[in-house]
Amino acid sequence: MKSLLFALSTLVTITPAIAVQNTMTKAAPIVKNTPIDRHALVTRHNVVLTKFDGERPLQVGNGEFAFGMDITGLQSFAPFNTMSQWGWHESPLPAGKKVEDYQMQPVLMHGREVLMPMPDPKQPELSNWMRSNPHRINLGRVGLALTKSDGTPATQSDIKDTRQDLDLWSGLVTSHFTLEGQPVTVITACHPSQDTVAARIESPLVKAGRLAVFLDFPGDDDHEFNNFVGNWETTDEPEIRLAAQKQRAEFAHRYKGDTKDTYHVALSWQGKAALLTPQQTDKNLPLIIEKAEYGANEKWLDVTQQVSRAVRNNRLSIRSSNDIAGDLNYPVVKTLKVTYTLNGQKYHTETVEGQMLKIPNDGKRERFTLQPAKDETTLSFTCAFAPKAAPKQRTTSEATFAASRKHWPAFWNSGGAIDLSGSKDPRWKELERRIVLSQYLMETNEAGSLPPQESGLVNNGWYGRFHFEMIWWHAAHWALWNRFPQMQSNVNVYWKMFDQALELAKVQGYKGARWPKCTGPDGREWPFFNHAVMIWQQPNPIFFAELDYHAHPTKATLEKWRPIVENTADFLASYAFYDENKKEYVLGPPLNLVSENTDWKTTQNPTFELSYWRTGLQQAQQWRQRLGQPRRADWDKVIEGLAPLPIQDGLYVTHEGIKDMWTKWTYEHPGLIGAYGMLPGDGVDKETMRRTLDKVCTDWNFERVWGWDFPMLAMTAARLGETDRAIDMLMHPSPNFQFDERGLATGGPFPYFPSNGGLLYAVAFLAAGWEGAPQKHAPGFPDNGQWSVRYENLSPAL
Repeated sequence: MKSLLFALSTLVTITPAIAVQNTMTKAAPIVKNTPIDRHALVTRHNVVLTKFDGERPLQVGNGEFAFGMDITGLQSFAPFNTMSQWGWHESPLPAGKKVEDYQMQPVLMHGREVLMPMPDPKQPELSNWMRSNPHRINLGRVGLALTKSDGTPATQSDIKDTRQDLDLWSGLVTSHFTLEGQPVTVITACHPSQDTVAARIESPLVKAGRLAVFLDFPGDDDHEFNNFVGNWETTDEPEIRLAAQKQRAEFAHRYKGDTKDTYHVALSWQGKAALLTPQQTDKNLPLIIEKAEYGANEKWLDVTQQVSRAVRNNRLSIRSSNDIAGDLNYPVVKTLKVTYTLNGQKYHTETVEGQMLKIPNDGKRERFTLQPAKDETTLSFTCAFAPKAAPKQRTTSEATFAASRKHWPAFWNSGGAIDLSGSKDPRWKELERRIVLSQYLMETNEAGSLPPQESGLVNNGWYGRFHFEMIWWHAAHWALWNRFPQMQSNVNVYWKMFDQALELAKVQGYKGARWPKCTGPDGREWPFFNHAVMIWQQPNPIFFAELDYHAHPTKATLEKWRPIVENTADFLASYAFYDENKKEYVLGPPLNLVSENTDWKTTQNPTFELSYWRTGLQQAQQWRQRLGQPRRADWDKVIEGLAPLPIQDGLYVTHEGIKDMWTKWTYEHPGLIGAYGMLPGDGVDKETMRRTLDKVCTDWNFERVWGWDFPMLAMTAARLGETDRAIDMLMHPSPNFQFDERGLATGGPFPYFPSNGGLLYAVAFLAAGWEGAPQKHAPGFPDNGQWSVRYENLSPAL
């Protein structure tokens, strides 16, 4: 692969095969053409929302920091999250314990004991603490405090005529709605280089004194999965120290029990406004549920008692579902209606089935409120977040908007682009929409200083930690789209945690560096059986090094990655065990393979891992040769002696010796397919893989898979020349690979960003090709006259 190819802009129109035969005998020609109109490409997929959704936010962000909003443009009625790559917290250790008390556990592996990061039976509380700490935190909630004409707080059901527009080209969100006939317009943006959200609010309600902005901070929360991160129900609220200045307030945040500040916030505003502090009084009257009903149309059940029992600490948080009333046999969408009294005033609220209904305690008691003067007609502010001291510079909302308007066009004009608008296949627009929105979401959530968690900066899954095996699915696409700064920011973790990886391998009796499975920024492994014996993350850094070198084939690139590549390969070679009976090198047991659904105590020689081991060691040998060094004999010994990929009845199987492969194990990741798709196919027989792909497509349970499985299958189909099937996989109807109006994807705990990252890698793969691909344009797209593929600045895959 020549580096020149990475800079080419290429127009591709797929026509029937008979018309392109003359172009397939030589390397694909450079087709000169008018560049893609990137503004038109991007903006035809601008996001437009017209309904309140209390579960799925729209976001603005810069990869390091992101702000999720509801239909109002802020976090007014849904406590969506404000999250960052640096916002982490550790709960207090169990009494009398320290981290050093934890001991890794011995596991018998090929006749010797290997210390593994598994739960310590002598320290169960400490092991559980290490599981959930550190955890990612919600930095705060910024929303509108709206008041109705009768003086009561407005609820979500009071706002009408809602419309929200995300202009992808500028990164600005414009939200419109009315309250009792009065219009409200909110413009929201995130600063591209500061962890700052900005908003400008225009409404007659400002002058009427009926619109303000609140700032609220949740308590600590160490739940493994949480859509709304932070404990909004605790009375043990964080300590907030306020330093107020003219048109600015600085907040130092500290969780209860901590001895140092967790983070800092600076709220700045333009125009005349007063910052009102929480009213700490004991005059608050209890929350009383007067009446609650669940049902629809003419069929309603009284659930007052059930809802009343859910009140905790003068708050209510309950999901509108059949669980409230038992199995209500009524096959329509139902609603939960609640009439309640709070502080002596009666209110009514309702929410549809599946949504959360939340009644907070008196907001004036616990929130800071920015109240504009009554002679103002607008309210503009910025809210900046920082891990240490609050930023001193006062960035205005207009300056933030201007920075966003500059950043996003630069982003869209950089790197790759794919235009499918000339296609006849009716699926083109949805595929292109997913591609465009996935790019926006990855830049917003995943272009920061750490590898992302599975849900980006939307919410928390697995405590907000990142998974080393999944870095590939989050970050490899940056390379094919020629956005290497973003990839580098993710893979810097290999240098940050290099010493820990060296130490882990040494303690376990291996050479080189063994990478962890699931950590926070401290690099400390989550003690868990499946994590301890997973191995398919190990070759990933070598793959990333290859992606970097193919784009930047310089001595500097070779030297930068040299210690990572060398030590990773040393571990790969020393981990493989030579079985004297089989006369071959084997992987496992114990081993937790890609699909994570077999018995790790007995699993050996999985197809995907065997192929990836070969690929990693081969690439490491090439790395040495580029540096002018000889091949390592010990690595070659493993490459040549590694067990063959396991085959049963002419088909690849998940791992060697598996029984009932096609009746019992056709769920979770079909990882065996990835050996010739995601990976270049070391050790793969093409025709055996073709038969295996056929079998997977007919027998696999696609209701029990994950989002990145579909891009993986698409790439395998493309390598095998089955291009129609490749597109079918990218547009599969499975509920585990769907993209909502915002581009947020299913495929795991929602949202699942490996679906977005996998889609972007696979689409670039299909368009720009791969090493050894047919010498024609867009070799992964069908030659059926239905697809017109124009692309620019995409790189071929490995």
